[in-house]
Amino acid sequence: MSTIAEQTLRMNDLLSQWKAYRGGIAEPDRYCQIRADLYQVRNPDFNGNPPITAWPTNLVDSDDGMMAAVEHYFLCRCWVGTAVFPAWEMKTLNVVYDLGKMAGVTPRHNPNKPTTPPSALQMAAKVAGVRDGEADLAKSGKSAPWIAAPPKYY
Repeated sequence: MSTIAEQTLRMNDLLSQWKAYRGGIAEPDRYCQIRADLYQVRNPDFNGNPPITAWPTNLVDSDDGMMAAVEHYFLCRCWVGTAVFPAWEMKTLNVVYDLGKMAGVTPRHNPNKPTTPPSALQMAAKVAGVRDGEADLAKSGKSAPWIAAPPKYY
């Protein structure tokens, strides 16, 4: 098992690789595209998603927990940075999601694949995604709604 320092280095490498891969898309929309890409990577051959072999190998890690952390980072950055959710609500949704995972009641997006166990890396990735999304939103000059309807998981 890798140390948290090694996992963090790997996650940061993947974040950089994905940003470079979609570097032709303007911020913050780039992060929303990457979020959508990562959903496909983590759910290959599901609902019309391409097979895992369709993606460059440098963008994919065999550890689904690692890929979940990367996906959660970009999801949070996208949703906060494009004002889908205010940062406070995204933080709250993350806590509820993680508690649901711990209790074993978080619904699956893909009925053929269980959710990954909660991890410190995934939690840290979400915190960083919210933080970077807040910076993206501030750069854009836009503002988030006070509150938004939560996402659907079905």
